[in-house]
Amino acid sequence: MDSLILILILPLIGALVLFLSPKNYTLLSTEHAAISGATSFALLYNVCKVLSDGTFFSYDEFLFLDGLGCVFLILIAITGFLVNLYSTQYMKWELEEGHINLEDLRKYYALCHVFVFTMTLSVICNNIAFMWAAIEATTLASVFLVAINKDQKSTESGYKYIVLCSIGLAFALYATVVLYSATFSNVGNGEEAMLWTTIMSNAKELNSDAAKLIFVLALIGFGTKAGLAPTHTWLPDVHAQGPAPISALLSGVLLKCAMLALLRYYAVTANATGFEFVQDIMLISGTLTLFIAGIFLVRQHDVKRMFAYHSIVHMGVIAFALGIGGELGIFAAIFHCLAHSFTKALAFCSTGNIARIYGHKDMSKMGGMIKIAPITTIMFGAAVCSLVGVPAFAIFVSEFLVFKGAIVTGQYFAVALFAIALAIIFIADFSHFNMASFGEPKGVIVHNKEMSMFENLPLIGLCALIIIFGVWHVDSFFALVESGVKIIMGA
Repeated sequence: MDSLILILILPLIGALVLFLSPKNYTLLSTEHAAISGATSFALLYNVCKVLSDGTFFSYDEFLFLDGLGCVFLILIAITGFLVNLYSTQYMKWELEEGHINLEDLRKYYALCHVFVFTMTLSVICNNIAFMWAAIEATTLASVFLVAINKDQKSTESGYKYIVLCSIGLAFALYATVVLYSATFSNVGNGEEAMLWTTIMSNAKELNSDAAKLIFVLALIGFGTKAGLAPTHTWLPDVHAQGPAPISALLSGVLLKCAMLALLRYYAVTANATGFEFVQDIMLISGTLTLFIAGIFLVRQHDVKRMFAYHSIVHMGVIAFALGIGGELGIFAAIFHCLAHSFTKALAFCSTGNIARIYGHKDMSKMGGMIKIAPITTIMFGAAVCSLVGVPAFAIFVSEFLVFKGAIVTGQYFAVALFAIALAIIFIADFSHFNMASFGEPKGVIVHNKEMSMFENLPLIGLCALIIIFGVWHVDSFFALVESGVKIIMGA
């Protein structure tokens, strides 16, 4: 069987198996972990195939995988597997607390794999219309996961999520239609005009004004799904109310799938009009997002809302890096997608532990976590350190490259604004971390002990990854990022 078809079929078969399985926690959790492991292995096999043989196509070029897409398949494979592994423990706690029942658990596990299918399709789809449809489908697959607890707040946040993202993605649909029309006028073949690879190879022939309109529409549409300001307002509620593993998948993987779509439109427009236009637009978008999210971040005491605003902040960092442009800026943007994915998955999974320990998510009513749960505190602290760009953690690498790229190109005012935004975020984060982790406990403690080492293994794995990518030059991954840079620059 074709390897690209396989990575689409596996999660769908897994979802069907889970939907039909008996309502037994041990069986469902074992199947969930096994299916997730098999899917991740298949995804990484395709990544290795690109590393050895280069870009390849499937199904009459309807599906394809290049170096840029491989970066995002890695996120689905590794972040997705570790988060799904953590979810088996998290959902056990939810069952014990009576927040869900076994029927809900079965639906949750099955929908997780449908969600993985939609994200994978959005990454490997060469047809721009189906890529748009796949990203829209991620909303439909994940909204039921967000509202799995069926309480008023999660239901309201799910409704807000589907309405705002669907409205936003309508603009992306307009971008898709206009891009197809503009390419068809040059290519003259309807099927080929829908393929991103054909569009990219003919980008220089696109009408410049049409290309600018296409990018603005794509930025509004995919930027809404990615969480860029000012269309970010759905994100804090959804990430705060959903189960911790779903927040980890939304922030760690889903936002990056929307960002990949935006990267592809960025590449087309940049090669059609020159990079100055897209860089200016992304610089404005990134700076606006950084400051809006940073200001709201200072006021957050709910640990999940704090990390939700961090998702917006770091989408702003990626947009800002694309605004800086050049090889360094684009490299930083792509690398940041991976660094943020691992970091934010660790952050949201740690909030699952924290909520279990304290029985709430209000950091102003915590304190003393270092004594109660030292491993969770270390994981929480590692996530915070990476998010604020402390050296030796993955996000430091990409943020350093942003500074370097801005200075090399003489964009001193922009980099000064970037530094101010990061300073605000640094102060806010460490004040929140200190509030929750040190001092005497202030609230009612549900569990006065640490989770077991087995329960913390996915968090330890994510922590190891953000340190590995912060310290070592991982040659194979850097080769994929460099390939992505060349693709975007039209080399």
